[in-house]
Amino acid sequence: MKLEEIKNPEFKNMINLAYMQGENGNEEAILKIEDDMKEYITENVFIISTEDDNPVKIPYGNHDEYIVPVFTDEREYILGMQYFSLNVMDENKEYVIEKLDYFKKLKEDPKFLGFLVNISSVSYILNTSLL
Repeated sequence: MKLEEIKNPEFKNMINLAYMQGENGNEEAILKIEDDMKEYITENVFIISTEDDNPVKIPYGNHDEYIVPVFTDEREYILGMQYFSLNVMDENKEYVIEKLDYFKKLKEDPKFLGFLVNISSVSYILNTSLL
């Protein structure tokens, strides 16, 4: 699969819905959306940033905790790399196109907090309970 073929508009819609329902305090709707996200994640591929065949890790929180950036489409990947370059974090970055369970070992690491979706625009964290 090629970079330009990756498109996840449904997932972006789910993220936007989750934001809106969160603003309204509608926990029941958020749980339903999260269930839909879990199913979507298992069936679809994303763009995952890598460096030396390992996922790029961004420090987040305390005690060496980190998140891993992922992207929903080519445009978001390009914007994300521009964001990385502003923060001197883009050297030697590559990507893979895979399902989010590609790096299964991450889920076992207590310091892994989740995936950060579209770092330059959406910036939604998929926490480990959704994986």
